[in-house]
Amino acid sequence: MPDAQIAGLVLVGGGGHARSIADVAARRGLRVLAVVDPSGPEGWDVPVFASLADLAESFATASFVVAIGDNAVRAREAAAIDSQGRTHGVLVAATATVAPQVGDGTQILEHAHVGPGARVGRGVIVNTSAVVEHDVVVGDYAHVAPGATLLGAAQVGSGALIGARAVVLPSVNVGAGAVVGAGSVVVRDVPPGAVVTGVPARRQ
Repeated sequence: MPDAQIAGLVLVGGGGHARSIADVAARRGLRVLAVVDPSGPEGWDVPVFASLADLAESFATASFVVAIGDNAVRAREAAAIDSQGRTHGVLVAATATVAPQVGDGTQILEHAHVGPGARVGRGVIVNTSAVVEHDVVVGDYAHVAPGATLLGAAQVGSGALIGARAVVLPSVNVGAGAVVGAGSVVVRDVPPGAVVTGVPARRQ
């Protein structure tokens, strides 16, 4: 699996999504070594740092995972990690089935499926029980929310959000930065930056 060589993780973000990522890591036998979050979240049994700068040379051999659901914030924090020359981890849940090309920093959560020929970009979240079928392309820093389904050869642009239990039909393109509302069924291409909802999904 892509994360087999990870000795330990530093999570950037300490909120709800980070808790899910920590759980995925624990089930893979991986240690969370520290959390970086300026809000100083409580309840972590590892050191919590306010910023990446506070880490200095610590955790030099760790892999970093930006455990933040917001696509734009995740991309920004990933750039900060790059600027420090840190390593991005790829984290795949033990219960996920994955046969794709997966970019750095991507997170594939419990019971998700990524089919043959799929290409998943950098910093993508394929969330719990989401399905990314064969030959689908998911752009960098997109988020496929829990229970969402991308059917064969669909394409999702960078920074797009596919809402919980939404379905994108085969060969349909969702443009960069677009938002597909929860439970929607996308039957035609969605322009970049558009928000669509409903069955069938219509632009708002």
